[in-house]
Amino acid sequence: MYHFIVNIHGGSGKAFLKWNKIRALLNEKKVEFKVRVPQAVGDASRIAREISELPEDDIRIVVVGGDGTINEVLNGITDFSRVKLGLIPTGSGNDFTRGLKLPRHNPKKAVDILLNSKGDKKIDLGKSTVLSTGDSRIFGISSGFGLDAIVGTGINEAKIKKILNWVHLGKLSYAFLTIQTLFTMKTYEASLSFDGEEAIKFNKLIFLAAMNFKAEGGGVPMCPKARGDDGELSVCVAAGVPKILTFFKFPLLCLGLHSKSKGFYLRNCKTLELSSSENSILHTDGEFVGNVDRVKFEVLPAKLTMLV
Repeated sequence: MYHFIVNIHGGSGKAFLKWNKIRALLNEKKVEFKVRVPQAVGDASRIAREISELPEDDIRIVVVGGDGTINEVLNGITDFSRVKLGLIPTGSGNDFTRGLKLPRHNPKKAVDILLNSKGDKKIDLGKSTVLSTGDSRIFGISSGFGLDAIVGTGINEAKIKKILNWVHLGKLSYAFLTIQTLFTMKTYEASLSFDGEEAIKFNKLIFLAAMNFKAEGGGVPMCPKARGDDGELSVCVAAGVPKILTFFKFPLLCLGLHSKSKGFYLRNCKTLELSSSENSILHTDGEFVGNVDRVKFEVLPAKLTMLV
């Protein structure tokens, strides 16, 4: 039995049409499945929690949606040892499926991969904890503080994204909003402690991205060497240079050529603690967590079993 969680409202209105095609394929193949449709923010987490608590040993949850729906589902699963997760992307960013090298624009192929999977692929997840409150959220793609969080949490409401999605250029919306935000945001004085080591101070911090996969924001390769199954987080920090210089380095970031460029700091770790001079937005997979000044990021090795 496959339990489908279907976000028919995603992809700027195109998800419903894609789901109709996917459902026809499943019926044609005589697949036994149940469907639940989230109607509001938080519904996908609630549905995933209810499914993952069923008295079954092999629970197969399939998300038909984008990165936001996947993040909600991950934060609803209560027993990862009994759950296998499948994906059929219908969002605009689709960085989770990109990280797994799954087809992002071919529902038929995605269905075939799902149905033929052995269900033995393990991947890491990440967890971000707000140290002042103890509140935590799991992430599959990335968690970040500063610029990438401000952009990631605001992009779904941006008019430019909706316009570009209709002309199949949705991933450019991240670049447009990033440039706009860069020149209006504050920078921060921050201390970062990797794996319990002595803290490193960063002046004029623009963003910190803790990555499970290499790309976020519709394919921006923050950490080009990141892998979702290496038992580590890959971290990218932009700091210590004027905003105008960061603007001119932005094409390097988009091309994944920034690792040796002044103003960027990349390294891997299992845990990372951030302390900032001021609050900024924290996100997990583009979902708003809060305005915070102290965060712990950590990897959860081989936490999730995928139907790939």
